[in-house]
Parts: sequence; structure tokens; C-alpha cells
Amino acid sequence: MITAHRKNHTKQHLSKESKRDMGLKALKGNFKISDIAQQHHCSRTTVYAQKEKVLSAVNQAFEEDDSEVLYYIPVTKAFIKQVVLSLFLICQSSYRNIIFFLQSIFDYSLSLGSVFNIIDSAAETAKRINDDYDLSPIKTSAADEIFHRNKPTLAVVDVDSRYCAMLKNADTRDHEAWGIHLLDIQPQGYAPDVTIMDSAKGLIKGHEEVMPNTIRRHDHFHMIKDLKDCSRFLKNREASSITAVLKIMKKVDKARDEITRQRQQKALAIAMDELEVLEGVRRQFNCLSQWLQFDILQLAGSEPETRAMLYDFILDEMYVLAQIYPHRISSIVTSLKTQRDALLDVAHTINIEFEKLANIYHQPIERLWDICYAMRYSIDHHFYHEKTTEIEALVGECYDDLEDQILSILGSTHRCSSMVENLNSRLRPYLDEQKQVTQKTLDLLQFYLNHKPFMRSHHEHLKNKTPAQAMSGIMHPHWLDMLGYTPFKRKSV
Repeated sequence: MITAHRKNHTKQHLSKESKRDMGLKALKGNFKISDIAQQHHCSRTTVYAQKEKVLSAVNQAFEEDDSEVLYYIPVTKAFIKQVVLSLFLICQSSYRNIIFFLQSIFDYSLSLGSVFNIIDSAAETAKRINDDYDLSPIKTSAADEIFHRNKPTLAVVDVDSRYCAMLKNADTRDHEAWGIHLLDIQPQGYAPDVTIMDSAKGLIKGHEEVMPNTIRRHDHFHMIKDLKDCSRFLKNREASSITAVLKIMKKVDKARDEITRQRQQKALAIAMDELEVLEGVRRQFNCLSQWLQFDILQLAGSEPETRAMLYDFILDEMYVLAQIYPHRISSIVTSLKTQRDALLDVAHTINIEFEKLANIYHQPIERLWDICYAMRYSIDHHFYHEKTTEIEALVGECYDDLEDQILSILGSTHRCSSMVENLNSRLRPYLDEQKQVTQKTLDLLQFYLNHKPFMRSHHEHLKNKTPAQAMSGIMHPHWLDMLGYTPFKRKSV
């Protein structure tokens, strides 16, 4: 009792300087808590309490005052319209969520019809801007259909800049629909050298009739996707077969009589045979599909004759697999058979360019294809250095220039319409099945996506640019400025 009384009495007479001193020492950690308590003739609890006070004071010194006014925004009707458009285009908000946002943040009421009128008015301005663009810089485009509510939206995208040159609602995707909409953008200068497309009949015929001078190149993206989807399907079926075998094995172990055991053993033998067949089919299909993707369809590779020979070999082998396990593989075989010449056409295109290059450098075209094949490997790979050293000894001093020219040809030769799939992924958040997407909405979305800067890109010519800038080479104002608004800017301090 005397000790406790002394501690309480001592604690009450500690000066502010002593409390601060013990709190700082405890916070620094250079002294033990017990030593600090002994030095100031107090308990360790008192030391801990002073440490928390000092720590709290330090935290308060660095805390930001959330109530501090950073800057003032003049909320006008024009500003409200900008907010409506930004929420719709940037945040992909619904009309009712836009209304709720304005009520929650700005205490401002707006009707559903007013939101519609703001967006509708912006769409009219956006269409005029879209129609004023010169599309003649587009040299390689990709065309495909994007579906919403089982109805097609016809899209054309510049492969190099990702600029969307056409985005049209259509009731059908036949050649007449494609032809009409392609004719609509030709007065803007749309006449690409090459258009990449899939095997859709209406798409192909529409381009044939309206744009006969444009080279139609078959798309590799969908074939590669189908191969990967089939590989995934076979892998999943194999996993399911393994699960089925394990279940039957458990039933065999739990069989209570000989008749049941024999019946389950027969089922197990059948399941094991099916699993063995499926494993073999999966391994062979994966090997053949990888050969097709990386040895035939890849730009860097062998000359067209070798690719054609390997293609026919893969087609024959896949036909054999389709006889063993027809699921999915049969449709792959049919596609490969009907699209053979179209898929191999890009190799012939590269060969034509190599012939021109061979005449300039006075080299046999086979040597250029040897350089092209070496480019399949990384610059750090030993095969690349072994092969290029051997070729360089034959070519001479012009090897570096020749290699740069070949790289330029491969870089400018496009084989996939995946840019349309990229556009599809950016449009998809707006294409909700519950929403009606009109042509005006598509015009506004086309304008916004063409004037939205790339947030990241692996390509230097696209970094910090919009598709419109990359396509035209001309700077343009902020997209809100282009729609007739004045975006809010903070005054510089």
C-alpha cells in the first residue's frame, strides 16, 4: 500500500518537461522502458502513456486537414452538361446513375429527358466531326462485325493508329449493307491498300464490289483463337475423363459382391481406354496447332513453299485426329481446308517484297528468307547469333541495312484484324443488353474513343496520343472543347 501510494504521489508531481523527456526517449527506442521508469521514479505504464502522447502529437502534425478548401468550381449549366457527358463516356454510367450522382454530389436535380437531350446534342456535334476527317492516311484497315442484341454493328479500324473509321448499326451483315456503308466513307478519302477481314461472306463480297483495288487479306486472329479454344476444350475433357476414372476406381474398391466388381472393372477398362485416346489426341493436337501458329502463320519464318508443304502435312494429321475424336477438331479441319490459300497469302505478300529487296541488294531471295527465319529467335539466343554470323559472312557490309529493311517489311505487314476486337472490348461496357444503342450513341462513342489519349502503349508513335492524332498527324483540342464546351481549369497558384 505504501509503494502504490508513493507511485501515485510521484506521478502527480511529474513536470511537463519530465513527461516529454520520457516520452521522447521511449519513442526513440534507445533506452529500455524499465530504465526510463526507474530514472523518473515512475511505473512503466506511465512511460507508455507518455510515449503514446508524443506519438499522437507527431501524427497530428502531419495530418492533412480534409476541411481545407483546395479550390472553387463555378457550377454552371455548361459545367453540369460536361459532368453528364463525362460520366456517360468516361465512367460508362447509366442515365439514372448520372441523375443520382448530380443529386448526391451537387444537390442538383436533372430529369431523365434532360440527360438524354445533353447526350443527343453532343452526338450530333460528334457526327459532324467524324464526317470531317480525312481518311486517306489509312493504308491498312481491319473490318469486322460487332454484335449487340443479335444485331450487327459494322466496324472499320485503322490498324496503325487504332482510329475507328466506321461504326454503323445495321439490320443485316450481308454484302449490300457492307457496300452501302463503305461507299458512305469513301468521299472522306477512305481507300486503304490492304483490308484485313475474316471469312464472313457478306464482308468479303461487299469489299470486292465496292473496293476492288484494295487487297483483301485473310485474318489469322480467329484461326489462332479457334486453335486455342479447341486445345482448352480437349484439356478440359481430359481432366473430366481423369475424374471419371477415379470415381469408377473408388466404386471398384467399394464393390460388395463379385458381380458388381466385375461390372465396374469393365466400366473402368472402357474409361481408361477413352482417357488414353484423349490424352494422345490432345498431345498431338497441341503439337500440330503450335506448328501451325508459330511455323506457318507467324511472319518471321520460312519461305512460302515450305510453309505450304508443312500446312498440308498438318492438315492431313489433323484429319486423322478428327476421325479418332471428331469433337471440335472436325470444324477446325474444315476451316483449315477451306481457308488454306487465304491463310498462306500473307507469306506470298512478304515474298513479293523480298523479291524487290533482293534485286536492290543483289542477293538471292533465299538468303533474305534465311535472315527472316533467324528473326524468329531472340537477339540473346545463341541460334540467332550463329545464323546471322553465317549469313553476314555471305552478304557483306550491307547486312545490317538488309536486316533493317526486312524488319521494316515484317513490321508493316499486318495479318490480324485484332484491332477490331480491341475496339469491341472498349465498346462492350457501353453495349449493355438492357440498353438500346442507337446510331447517334455509336457516333458519340466513335468520336470519344478516337479522341481519348492512349493511357499506355508499347508503340512509340501512339504514346500520349489519341487515335485521331496518330492517324492524321495533327494535334486537336480536348474532346470537350471540340464538342463546344470549355473544360474547367484550375488557376495556377
